[in-house]
Amino acid sequence: MDFKTSQKLYSVPRMRKYLNACAGNRQKTMQLYRYNIRLCQRFYGVLNLFEVMLRNAINEHYSAYYSDPDWIINQADEGKLLEYNKDEIRHTEAGYRRRGIYNNDKMVASLTMGFWTKLFSKKRYKRGGKTLLRIFPNKAKGKNQSDIYKDLTHIREFRNRIAHHEPICFDGAHNISTVFATQHYQLICEYIDYMGQKPLNVIQWAERPNEILHKIDALKS
Repeated sequence: MDFKTSQKLYSVPRMRKYLNACAGNRQKTMQLYRYNIRLCQRFYGVLNLFEVMLRNAINEHYSAYYSDPDWIINQADEGKLLEYNKDEIRHTEAGYRRRGIYNNDKMVASLTMGFWTKLFSKKRYKRGGKTLLRIFPNKAKGKNQSDIYKDLTHIREFRNRIAHHEPICFDGAHNISTVFATQHYQLICEYIDYMGQKPLNVIQWAERPNEILHKIDALKS
């Protein structure tokens, strides 16, 4: 594919970001664009593993805390933990029950990363008995609810950036940079460790981003 075709397919404004970062070098521009796609593919696998781990750990914790495997449904009432999600939860539950396929696993899988991370917000953490940090047995000393909510929000926003096909190969000034992606990779690994697992053992199920990060760094020279 030549550069003009890429502009037609992916839009001039989108390609301009990459072209400017590559000082007008069209060949390098298309290479950077491809590397960004491949980097997002690698992160998709890493984030997939992390998100499933996180939501399963939360579900296991609250199932035990409330002694209720249907805690999602039963906490979606006024004054309870999931009061603010009650309409979404009731709608999802009703859809599964109409089809005769309702179970807790389907409810867990249907809820968004935003839903799970917001359980660490101040108000919801308090409503949950201030117990949710127990899912992080290896968390760094001094890390509190506010710190963890902030970190998980950063990971969620990074995930959404990838899902919305935005670049993750630039710094704030739109220069070629792997710092943003590397920081988030390290943060994800940190939280896998907090959950009591070895990051490399977990991430080996997906392709690690290191190789592509090195290739993007090489384009800066």
